[in-house]
Amino acid sequence: MRQCTHCGSRFSNDARFCPYDGEPTRDATPRGADAFIGTILAGRYRIESILGEGGMGIVYRAVHVELDKRVAVKMLRADMANDETVAKRFVQEAKALSRIVHAHIVEVFDFGRTEDGLAYFVMEYLEGRSLREALRENDLSAREILRVARAMAEGLGAAHAAGIIHRDLKPDNVQLVQRDDDRCYVKILDFGVAKVAGVSRLTRNGAVFGTPHYMSPEQAQGHPV
Repeated sequence: MRQCTHCGSRFSNDARFCPYDGEPTRDATPRGADAFIGTILAGRYRIESILGEGGMGIVYRAVHVELDKRVAVKMLRADMANDETVAKRFVQEAKALSRIVHAHIVEVFDFGRTEDGLAYFVMEYLEGRSLREALRENDLSAREILRVARAMAEGLGAAHAAGIIHRDLKPDNVQLVQRDDDRCYVKILDFGVAKVAGVSRLTRNGAVFGTPHYMSPEQAQGHPV
């Protein structure tokens, strides 16, 4: 089994490139127990469990041992560490998030590297459900849907003001969390393929990034966005 390093789609073992976005695939054979679970990262983050996996990184639930504070740690996949473009894009995601200060964008607290050189960054821990899950459950009122749309627009506006274009906004990358009496408080996630103003290009000309169902026409055609 192979998996696209960008969109996460899975294919047979003979598929070396994703037919949807042209990115390379990686071995997606199920692994054994994760070596980081139960360890203390950088002397302060105790890794507890895996929250999710993507093409570039693995997200762990962790606790800051001194502050007793729940956090999320996103770490570059070991099998992608030797891919220079993927490694640079991972670091760029952390930098992009650190440049955006807004209530509806996930916050980054820290960045570092493991003893083996794997990059990681630490984010606020969000307990809730994705917008995709909420839409599937079909339990949002019209008023809540309007609030979610407005919050997403405000968060993206802050990103654009900071010179950052997400390029892969979709229901999976929007988390709805409970804040006071609001069960649909928006947090936008995953800036892994974001375009950052003033940063060297990591995308070759004509390359297409994003998820087909949610791309703008110009993005789907490989034009600048």
